Amino acid sequence: MVVFIFAQLCVMNHLRDELLGEAKRRAAVSADGIINGMNMLMVTGMISAPSNRRLLIKKMGASEDVKDLRIIRAKQVQDQFGVGLPEEQIKDEMDRRAIVSKQVQFQLTEDSGSPTLRAVIPFIVSTNFRGTNCLACHHVEVGSVNGAASITIDMTDDLKAIRRTQYMLWTGQVALQIMLFFSITWLIRRFMQPINRLQTAMETMQRSGSMEPFVPIELEKGARDEIGKLADAFNKMSLELSDSEKSMKLAALIYQSSADAVVVTDENNRIVDVNPAFTRITGYQRDEAIGQDPSIMKSGLHDKEFYRQMWQEILEHGHWNGEIWDRHKDGGIFVKSIDIVVLRHPNGNVYRYIAQFTDITEKKEKDDLIQHQANYDALTNLPNRRLYYDRLGQAIKMAHRTNFPVALLFIDLDHFKEINDNLGHAIGDTLLMEAAVRINGCVREADTVSRLGGDEFTVLLPEIGDEAQAQRIAHKIIEEMARPFFFSGEQTGYNISASIGISIYPDDATTLEGLQRCADKAMYASKSDGRNRFKCYSELKV
Repeated sequence: MVVFIFAQLCVMNHLRDELLGEAKRRAAVSADGIINGMNMLMVTGMISAPSNRRLLIKKMGASEDVKDLRIIRAKQVQDQFGVGLPEEQIKDEMDRRAIVSKQVQFQLTEDSGSPTLRAVIPFIVSTNFRGTNCLACHHVEVGSVNGAASITIDMTDDLKAIRRTQYMLWTGQVALQIMLFFSITWLIRRFMQPINRLQTAMETMQRSGSMEPFVPIELEKGARDEIGKLADAFNKMSLELSDSEKSMKLAALIYQSSADAVVVTDENNRIVDVNPAFTRITGYQRDEAIGQDPSIMKSGLHDKEFYRQMWQEILEHGHWNGEIWDRHKDGGIFVKSIDIVVLRHPNGNVYRYIAQFTDITEKKEKDDLIQHQANYDALTNLPNRRLYYDRLGQAIKMAHRTNFPVALLFIDLDHFKEINDNLGHAIGDTLLMEAAVRINGCVREADTVSRLGGDEFTVLLPEIGDEAQAQRIAHKIIEEMARPFFFSGEQTGYNISASIGISIYPDDATTLEGLQRCADKAMYASKSDGRNRFKCYSELKV
């Protein structure tokens, strides 16, 4: 209805504008005729006679629909030729505006008796006005106003035409509204029943706040009209929403009950949500974490380069996983295994970051313990045979690349068996631990002291300068082993010694097994020569 009324008003306004435009054109044509007539009187010299001017106005005013026609003398013409006739004087404000502004003035008067359109058109001085130079008679400036023509046109027939058209449009609109009313009423009655069923179903879902109680709307058999299609679409949509709601509830249940902590941050990496496991692992309550940066848990054990590489991986590939050492709210340090993914808007901008992590501190400690037990001697805490082989292999590979020699020392404790058998295994174990400490004190930080088993030790010396450097270390170890060993509660010191064999890579051997055989042979040569000494394999080759 509003559209129809608006369209009708637009049509009426357009029609009115067209009629007013036509009336203004008629007024302009009449004014043009007056100007032409005045020009002819001026050229023939007849304009000075008032009767001629009145005759011209009378003839021009006899045109159809012209109710009033007169000319107006401007002051500059009055100053040159006299005041003129009474009807040629400025009578009202509209005459004055036309003279002063040099613009055409229009005024529509819609009296119930006789509606009119009045136009006041100024005469502008020109040197070539329709072939006549106005300055030939008038001593005035070009562009000034000599006078104006006031024309009043009868608009009775025009406005009647508008009113008739308006009446027809209003009548048609009323008839159309009546037709629409009855048509809509019929359509409402036709479709109200299925719509009511739709409304009832929607209200039931609204009251329950859930899609779970949804029961599909039953349709009449063969109902394929628009309402039937709507109801069918509603059933499908509601079933999909119901399934989606169940999935969302299941996801929310998993989210809330998950043993892994989940943190959701916005595009600025500010926390927007966490699950209960987050509080259990970090100690931070949900309201304490919301709005914070996850860096509140930063432990300080990772440098800036670690986090730079992490964020580069996240932003370039959309995900990252690894281990991070963080700080609990109470200040304790824990390590977590974490997966971070990025959710993006369709335009590619970041929407959310999702981090899922679990506390693996205990597992890490167990793994480290297992790793330590697998690679270190339980008694002396020195690398065991397994780790010794690994480091010896790595040292040989490094020496091959750098051309720096590697020295291997095999150490066997002399007279250890007598002490172990006579004083007991506890004293023997104590001696072995003290021996490990003394040997470690004789080598560099980069060197490796290992216990292969029993009273057998090895020393790996990577990147030594020459064989003499290995000999100096061996000599120092022999001196340390020769000092008495004192045990708890004992005043008497016990003396042992060490026999050491030395082999050099690559001078003596170029393989791991070869290097060990050479060191072992040199060690047995030391024992054969009387113990408490070292022997280099190179001496055996002489």
